Amino acid sequence: MLVLSCLIGTYLSVTLAEKEGIPAQKSLNAALFAILSAIFGAWFYYLAQHYRFFVSHPLEMFAMWKGGFASYGGFIGGTLGAALYLRRARIAFWKFADCCAPSIALGVFLTRIGCFMNGCCFGKISQLPWAVRFPRGSPAYVLQLVNGQISAREALSLSVHPTQIYHALHGLILFLILIRLRKYKTADGQVFWGFALFYSIGRFMIEFYRGDVVRGFVGVLSLPQFFSVILIVISCYFLYRSPRQRKSLFGSSQGYQLQERERSVR
Repeated sequence: MLVLSCLIGTYLSVTLAEKEGIPAQKSLNAALFAILSAIFGAWFYYLAQHYRFFVSHPLEMFAMWKGGFASYGGFIGGTLGAALYLRRARIAFWKFADCCAPSIALGVFLTRIGCFMNGCCFGKISQLPWAVRFPRGSPAYVLQLVNGQISAREALSLSVHPTQIYHALHGLILFLILIRLRKYKTADGQVFWGFALFYSIGRFMIEFYRGDVVRGFVGVLSLPQFFSVILIVISCYFLYRSPRQRKSLFGSSQGYQLQERERSVR
């Protein structure tokens, strides 16, 4: 599902970027650069988050088919990677970021469906009608077995919140909102930071229902909740900054316009 989300996300980002006047080849290069940076960032964040385990089991660092990616690490890595390429290519970062925001949300939907199929990122025990049970050998089953909540004779885990589906639905709703929001934005960057804001709010809330291995704490907040709060504050800050101030961080939209003027003069 990760590969599928990358393929679909790249196609959608390039298509939307072309409508904004960004050359397809440059937007494709930026998207590929962002994907590679996002994968590395997500992997590195996950390793840092679980460094105690990987110190004892170093070969497990490369068992990516078992999981091993963290969404916030991917978000940070992908953003920085794209920013570096776009600055070098003299393409407006915020304009391209707005084109990528719906793709990121769609990627959340697809990758979280993959999490559900893999059994990772599961929720706490629940008796709700939509709670799910995972088979023997799944992460939820193993954790409950280790904690003495079930016996080895059980074929299924206890019912838990399908937090992967919560995340997936959150991503799908964000995708539909962002596609429409693009038509009403008044400045470049609003769609991107709108995604960052509402994704962080949703992630913060869903964390209360997560039941998988502890991902670290900062005070009473889990590490993802801590980063959610930081990103909420940053998103609000950028959404309320003036367009001129916002453009100054990663470069203004004038970069691509100047490039086009130079071409026309030649």
